[in-house]
Amino acid sequence: MEGSVNKYSFVFQPDEAGLVLVDGLKQRLRAALAEAFPDKDKGWYHSCNARAHVTICAFAGDEDTLAQAVTALQQALQFERSQYVYFDHFSSFAGGAFYIGPTVHARSYLKDRARKVVQALSPFDLIEISDEPHISIGRRLEPERLDVAKKLLRSVDLSFMCTGVHIRRFNPDMGQYEAVDFVKFGNHSKENSGQLSLKF
Repeated sequence: MEGSVNKYSFVFQPDEAGLVLVDGLKQRLRAALAEAFPDKDKGWYHSCNARAHVTICAFAGDEDTLAQAVTALQQALQFERSQYVYFDHFSSFAGGAFYIGPTVHARSYLKDRARKVVQALSPFDLIEISDEPHISIGRRLEPERLDVAKKLLRSVDLSFMCTGVHIRRFNPDMGQYEAVDFVKFGNHSKENSGQLSLKF
């Protein structure tokens, strides 16, 4: 008997300090929108309650499929190295997405790691593959709401040690994702360990 099918999302996620920072930004925006547009859902907007993350990809599958994906990721990421990443500016995409963007170096690092994840998970019918690392503040904002976001949120300084890939499962009752697993970068060197000893 097959297990129930769930939607799983694979992301990079800030540490607790970063999560709290982004939550605070989202609540500031929600309060400003509620004041500017009092007739619209108390400032609610898409992503206002989502925890901060950098989307890599997603797929739908059962627990067995997830277990296979975790194994594939563990093998693929054993030589990937942890690194600090910095997000230092706000920007927007067409379609009303307002987000925090990474520095040039952080963008390159995250794109490379994300590419490895997507390659490892390619047998699993991936959806929502993102090739532009960013942390969403809001999505599908109407132009007038996007203007409020741009005026309110002007500067940001967010950094965290990226140590692996967080796996989240969508909870339809909550309408949000919940953390279910984490695959850590192995930080192993591809060099033969015997070559690392230097004699003086």
